Amino acid sequence: MSPDRMQSKRAGGSALMIALFVIVVMALLAAAMGRFLVDSGEKNTVEVHSMRSLLAAQSGLEIALYQLFPNRSLGQPVPSPACHATRVLNFANTPGLTNCRAEIRCLMVPVTYNGAVTNGYRIESVGTCGSSELDSANPDFAVSRTLMVEAYDGETP
Repeated sequence: MSPDRMQSKRAGGSALMIALFVIVVMALLAAAMGRFLVDSGEKNTVEVHSMRSLLAAQSGLEIALYQLFPNRSLGQPVPSPACHATRVLNFANTPGLTNCRAEIRCLMVPVTYNGAVTNGYRIESVGTCGSSELDSANPDFAVSRTLMVEAYDGETP
């Protein structure tokens, strides 16, 4: 065998090793990119559910405040507010809040205003969106946000 032929066989063997190394590196890069895409999709889903749950909690607060202090014309008597201990609002068919709910808790607290004690209300609303049921056809992330407000009617007893 001539020396030139032996040199070309050695070069062919190293080319095979370089090709295998490049294939392995490219496969690892492809796997990492795939994982980044999955993570990005999950983060986007959590962000959307987070915003929707915040809006569900805000809607729950607004509904509770309106029920405590409804609109009325001047001269109408002030209705006695109804502070329900706990209520759940399901936004099942509400566009933008599908698969969301708000759990509202109301607590009557005494408030001192100008030296007189009047009724105040502490309202907490927990908005939840998504489903964490693993036996469902499409398990999803469940995200919740909590908002709290304190209000009083501003009238002295």
